[in-house]
Formats: sequence, C-alpha cells, structure tokens
Amino acid sequence: MPVSPARSPLRRSAATLATAIALVGALVGPASAQVGPPVRLAPADLSDKIGATPPAAAGGPLHPLAPPGIIVDQLPPPSADGLGALGPNERPLPATLWQGTSRAAAEALIPRIKPSTAPTLQDLAYRLLASPATPPEGDKPDAGALLAFRAERLTALGRADSALALLQSAPPAGTGEDVTRVIVDLAFLSGDTRTACATARARDTAWQGAYWDQATVTCLALDGQADQAQLGLDLLREAKVKDDGFSALVLKAVGIDAKLPDLLPSPQTMSLVLLQKAGQPLPKKALDAAPLAIQRTVAQGAGFPADQRLAAAEKAAAYGAIAPERLAEAYLATELTDEDRQSPLNRAKAAGGARGRAILFQAAHDAGQLTAKANFLLAYLGDAKSDLFPALARAAAPMLIEVPASEDLKPVAADFARALYALDQPRQAAAWFEIAAPETQAGLLPLAHVVAGDAAPPWAGEALADLAGGKKDATAPRRAAAAALLLTAEGVSLPDRMLLPLADANAASLSSPPVGPASLLANAVAAKRLGGTLLALFAAAGDQGLAAQPVLAAQAVAALRQVGLPDEARHLAIDIAVAEGI
Repeated sequence: MPVSPARSPLRRSAATLATAIALVGALVGPASAQVGPPVRLAPADLSDKIGATPPAAAGGPLHPLAPPGIIVDQLPPPSADGLGALGPNERPLPATLWQGTSRAAAEALIPRIKPSTAPTLQDLAYRLLASPATPPEGDKPDAGALLAFRAERLTALGRADSALALLQSAPPAGTGEDVTRVIVDLAFLSGDTRTACATARARDTAWQGAYWDQATVTCLALDGQADQAQLGLDLLREAKVKDDGFSALVLKAVGIDAKLPDLLPSPQTMSLVLLQKAGQPLPKKALDAAPLAIQRTVAQGAGFPADQRLAAAEKAAAYGAIAPERLAEAYLATELTDEDRQSPLNRAKAAGGARGRAILFQAAHDAGQLTAKANFLLAYLGDAKSDLFPALARAAAPMLIEVPASEDLKPVAADFARALYALDQPRQAAAWFEIAAPETQAGLLPLAHVVAGDAAPPWAGEALADLAGGKKDATAPRRAAAAALLLTAEGVSLPDRMLLPLADANAASLSSPPVGPASLLANAVAAKRLGGTLLALFAAAGDQGLAAQPVLAAQAVAALRQVGLPDEARHLAIDIAVAEGI
C-alpha cells in the first residue's frame, strides 16, 4: 500500500532534512562510518532558517517616514524553493514549471528521480531540479524543503556542484550549522577546496565537534602546513575521536608515509581531497561501489591515478554526471605502451574494459587512414544496445562525424549510419545509409524514421517485423511493435501493410506499464502540468528505465510532446529506439 505524502518518513523529513539529505546516504553511501550525528542538508527547522519571513515582512511596524496611522506592508523575500542553479543561457525549464502541480506531489515524487543511462532523461532530470521556477502551491509549505529535496537529488545524480550552487543561493538566514556543514561537504566534493576551507574557517565559533576539527586539519594539510596538521591530529586523538584511517590520509597528504586504510574513512568528502592531494588511489572497493558524486570527483581529480580516473569517467559519463567531452579527454590522457600503439585491436581485446576502449579511442584519434579509423571506432563503440553506448558515441562524436561516407567503407556503412542516427545526425547518417548494402538498409529504416520522420529514406515494401529482423529473429516482432509505438507517439503515420502482421494478439508481447504511475502520468499530461508530467515520468520509469517498457516509453514520448517539449520527445524516442535495438 503506498505511503501517503503527509505520513511518509521522507515527507516528514522535508522540514528537518535529517533523513532526506544525510550525506552518508546521499553522498557517500550507507555503509560508511561517521563521526557524530547524521549530517543534514538543512537545519532542524527550515522555516526558521531558510527563506523565513522577517517579522517586519508581515506588515505591522510603521515605516519611520510613513504618515501617522499608515501601515506599510513589506513584500516578503523570494522563497528559497524557487531558486535555481541554471542561468538564462543554460536551457532552464520555464519559470511556470510547477504551475498546477501541488507541493505535496512535488515533495513526494522528486525523491523518485533516479540516475539514468538515457541521455534525454539525464538532461530532463538535471533541468527539472536545477531550474529556477515559481514554487508549487500548498498548504503551510515548509520553506526551503523543496530546495533541499532538489539539492539531494542533484547530488544523487552526481551534480554536487549544482547542489552546492542551490544551497549557496539561499538567503543568508539559511546558514545555520547544519547547512554550513553540508556546504563544506559539497564544496569538497565539487573540488572547490578554497570555498570549503574558507567556509569552515569562517564558521560560528560556537560550533564545536569532531567534524569541524577534522575540517581544520584537512585544510591545514591541503595548505601544506604539516606541523599544524599533525598537531591537529594529536588533539583529535586526545579527544578520542574515532579514526578509521583519517589520520593516515592526512599524513600521506603532507608527505609522511603511513599505511592507507582499505576503506574510505569518514568524513569521506575530506578523505577524497586528502587522497587526491597525496596522489593516492581510492581503495578499489570504495570506487567500485561509489555513488555518482564520488565517481565524478575522481574522474575530474588530477591527483588520482589515471586508471581510476578513467574508470570513474566512464561511469560518470554513462549516467550524465560529466560531459562526454570529459570522457574523451580521459581516454586521450591514458598512457599507452608502444605495444598498445602498434597493435591496438589485439591489445584492446586483451586489456578489456575502460583501458581497452581507451586504446581503441586513441588509435582512432591518431589514425591517418580512414579505413583504420573507421574500424577502430566501431570496435570501440561495441554493442549499440549496451548501457554505455550513448556515452561512448557522444565522446567519439567529432570523429564519427568527420569520417566521410565512402564506397571503400561500404562494409561498415550500416554501423556508421546507426551510430550517427543515435547521435541525431540524420544528414551524415543518410550519406552512410545510401552506400550500405540493401539488406542492411532495410534494417535501418525504423530507426531512420524515428530520427528523421518524413525526411528519412522511404519505407521499403516489407512489413515492419521484416525490417526489424524477420522470421529468423524471434525478437523481431517485439522490436517492430516497439518501433510502431514510438513512431506513432512522434506523430509518424505508418502504412497499414507494414502493421497488419502485428494484428494478431500473439504477434508480439510487450509488458504493460505499471498502472499507478501510468495513470499519474496520464493525469498530469491531461492537465498540461509540465513539472507534474516530468515527475510522473520519472516515477513510472523507476529502476527499470523506459527502454525495458516499450508501452510506457511511447506514452512518455507522447507526453513530452503534449506538454510542449517536442525536441525532448524526439530525443527520448531516439534513446529508446537505440537501446531497444530498433
């Protein structure tokens, strides 16, 4: 039975935020050790701390220059919940984003936004959470609660920098101890050690505790003040502060040998910057299970070993926590041996994983001969249906676009066309389509029409199921049905002859969307509620994602069109079509 928003623990924590934005869960995972009480993203009473209306704002005291008997009302300050981290040129969603959506719905559904490997969902989630907009209406709103939920989800999506920007944009009254502590953590996590240390040093002197002592020691170590940092460690030991390896990291950071711990000590955000300062690797188990915020930090941290930065960059790019260009830079920064350069295909196969892809990426980048470049690129991309494919294709987009379609490359023409259609480059893809073998052209037509609509090459005479693989492929009917749903959702009309074989109820079996979230989505779309539609879409996608649910995927594409996001609808259809193997 669903928990009502008013009674759920997460809803109750909207005001206290002790649970909603505990950094142990949101930033570094639930298994980490922690000194002191749970870290909160906002104070115990947000209404008193963030966006609170000053006593005079309610209108009562006379303005000193007002005539006798005249009461001057003052406008209340803007709500913290309406603040954003995106500027006008950064594609924010409309300021009316939350119009028609209740505060209860927003606070209940924002925590359901999950990281995704679909680029369009990544983009929509980020813009939904980071856009400035008039807050949703609701009875007795908890001032600042919505901003806190958004910051927590941004952190979960790997965007600690944007979460930090949200908190820093809150009114000065919001800088209580708990808020300041989270700002310090997010600044460390974002690589902004100057802000982290300046904030920690400028804190209220009444704020005492192990966390602030450890922050002081961390900043001393980062500044190279070895003697003072060691003195701080001595004081921590005298205070009997639990130490799971924090001291060893501080000593390493100031150039003193010490045995590093097997796990990342708490506070993990400080431990990360200490490891980076020391040029030491993250414990392997810590990196493998690290959330996106830490993966992004490692990927962008020059002090970490190259192999860890590369592995973290792949994961962070796959989930949209870093731009594809940063993944390309990580590939090009990977040090290769002479053997790697002389025999890239064999060496990449032997190395496998991220290093193998780095070998192939560099080989493609450096190849002077087009046939070699094309072959290296296709080996690097691998399976178009893999979760990593969108990030790999985007990282290699400049190279894929620059290789001209040529009869000499006819054997790989269909693969190049598919990759370019996935990148929404229909003109370049069409050039490759033209030189592909007829049988491979037919298989590309459904994807071509998802991407280019009426501008795509004309349909061949086959039924859609034949284009999707024919009788030899048992999954062809499913892909054909999924393609038909996506095309219809985009407003593309198909000839009857292509769909008649799907008239049999047993021709293709597609899982039905979850009824509850699907009805929530339909209701939000019918009312043209942009924010509500996006929240319902993410709730419906859940952990499975949309590619695994073709009926829901088509509903989502149609929903985006109906609430005024046609470009996003088309891009989502492309993402789903590629993941489905259409």
